[in-house]
Amino acid sequence: MEHVQVLIAGGGIAGLSAAIWCQRLGLSCLLVEKSDRLGGQLHQIHNEIWDFPPRVYPRGASLLDELYQHPTIQNLNVRLGEELLAIDRDAHIVTTSKTAYRVDYLLIATGVTPNEIPALNGCKRVLPPAFSSTAEATSVAGLALAVIGGGDRALESAVNLARHARHVYLLIRSNHLRARPEWLRKIAGLPNLSLLWETEVTGYQDEGERLCLTLASRRPENPPTLAVDWILPRIGVHGNCAGLGGLATFGEGYLKTDEFQRADDSWIYGTGDATNGAAYASLSLAVGQAMKAVKHISMQYRSSTPF
Repeated sequence: MEHVQVLIAGGGIAGLSAAIWCQRLGLSCLLVEKSDRLGGQLHQIHNEIWDFPPRVYPRGASLLDELYQHPTIQNLNVRLGEELLAIDRDAHIVTTSKTAYRVDYLLIATGVTPNEIPALNGCKRVLPPAFSSTAEATSVAGLALAVIGGGDRALESAVNLARHARHVYLLIRSNHLRARPEWLRKIAGLPNLSLLWETEVTGYQDEGERLCLTLASRRPENPPTLAVDWILPRIGVHGNCAGLGGLATFGEGYLKTDEFQRADDSWIYGTGDATNGAAYASLSLAVGQAMKAVKHISMQYRSSTPF
């Protein structure tokens, strides 16, 4: 069985930053990533990144291009198409979709996955989570869309799509919006945007090129059905940490960690979106957490043997 000093699970900015800090502090690491490429959520950011100094990046791919140029990333020991599956917390054995490792320390940076709506399972008129309402909005020009959600991404999508769509229906499960004030201002007064409060999708009927949604609402003025061409769910995300050796989680599957980014066991750490919850998802926070976690691992090596 292969022995690994620091096994990093996840190739987004948190995992890549952890690898850089392993190099910086003299630790050997192996990074496994379940997809066929590095970068994680950066591939899904199509709008400007202006809060990650010192540069302003036009999109996530621009930041990723710079990361690829980092000498540590260029020489990184990485295995793509390999997913973290199980953790034997007593034996320090980590099982992936391809093999098993005996590790000194595990750093979980597995990110998040978009939530799904069970009532829409199997529906072919649902736009994928990676759909960009910025870069791909013209593909739905002249059509009617239902955007589902009440947070920043939902309102951002509704605003972007309303510039091209015939009509946008924003379906909100609650009686209030969770989005930032800037998005509340932008949706105000859009002539082709309708808000359906306290409304959920309970089913659908495929009508060829169109879709008839069945709705449940506490508002009697809202329609029981809605005909649209496409649906874009923006209902948040959940952490990719469920079932990993029974590690403690909070909220929607986010890994619970202490002030040093440690999980339940002293040899397991977590960083990035997988540990932060949706409200604190941040590139800057992910990078800082990666430094803290790897620094703490390095200090454990200096003070004692790993286990």
